[in-house]
Amino acid sequence: MLSALIFIPLLGALILSLWPERGPESQQAVQMRQFAAVIQGISLAWVVVLGCQFDIQMPGMQFVESLAWVESLGLTYQLGVDGLALPLIFINSLLGLIAVWASPATMQRPRLYFSLLLIIGSAVAGAFVAQNLLLFFIFYELELIPLYLLIAIWGGARRAYAATKFLIYTAVSGILILGGFLGVVWLGGGSSFDYDPTLAASIGMVPQLFLLGAMLVGFGIKIPLFPFHTWLPDAHVEASTPVSVLLAGVLLKLGTYGLVRFGLQLFPDAWTVLSPWLAGWAVVSVLYGSLARSPKPT
Repeated sequence: MLSALIFIPLLGALILSLWPERGPESQQAVQMRQFAAVIQGISLAWVVVLGCQFDIQMPGMQFVESLAWVESLGLTYQLGVDGLALPLIFINSLLGLIAVWASPATMQRPRLYFSLLLIIGSAVAGAFVAQNLLLFFIFYELELIPLYLLIAIWGGARRAYAATKFLIYTAVSGILILGGFLGVVWLGGGSSFDYDPTLAASIGMVPQLFLLGAMLVGFGIKIPLFPFHTWLPDAHVEASTPVSVLLAGVLLKLGTYGLVRFGLQLFPDAWTVLSPWLAGWAVVSVLYGSLARSPKPT
């Protein structure tokens, strides 16, 4: 059931990529927008079906799917959803539908544009339901290229600068997160990358602090936390309105989700040690945000 959230948008993107070129481009854009909206609507309806079948009294993961993939790397296709991920999946599908419908019907290259929007929805849904660390990383990085292209092609006057800055920051974020995942499995003696809250239980406190620190910075870039936030104003300003909606409403939540799922739940003891510093970091971020001002128009 969870695989449908991933493959329905991907199938829609594939169909759009093969869409025949008939009639003026403006007419094609309208048709493609309607088709993409139908695909996003189906995904949203499927999330509602999952929500109706979700048992709020049962702890742990539900609708679990597991399939062997690259066993030599410890990579399995393992999916599951709980009360933390389900609302975020709903937000992803809802805002994806809004972003598609709010997109102008007069844009250029509509086939590529709407395909990229659907791919982002698929990748984010996959990240929210992935229960294998490497599988999460694959989906986490999969949304990077479509969003980069959406900013670089359909963005504002400084779109190339904003898209490149976003690409560099997010690539660094991915490297830190992957390093943290590798460290958890290797130091914890795990045989695969399947998500288990007890993976880091046998790791000493000092290595846990280093691994948690890498994830804090990695996911902190995505959230983004001060001082790793500087890519966000440029991306928001230069991105089109529908893309900016996805960026703020979905992509940034993925960073917070990862921090709670993999930072807090894998390293509860190290989190307790760092929690006073994290509280101080939060206060600094709030004060910085309240004092920041937009530059005066020239």
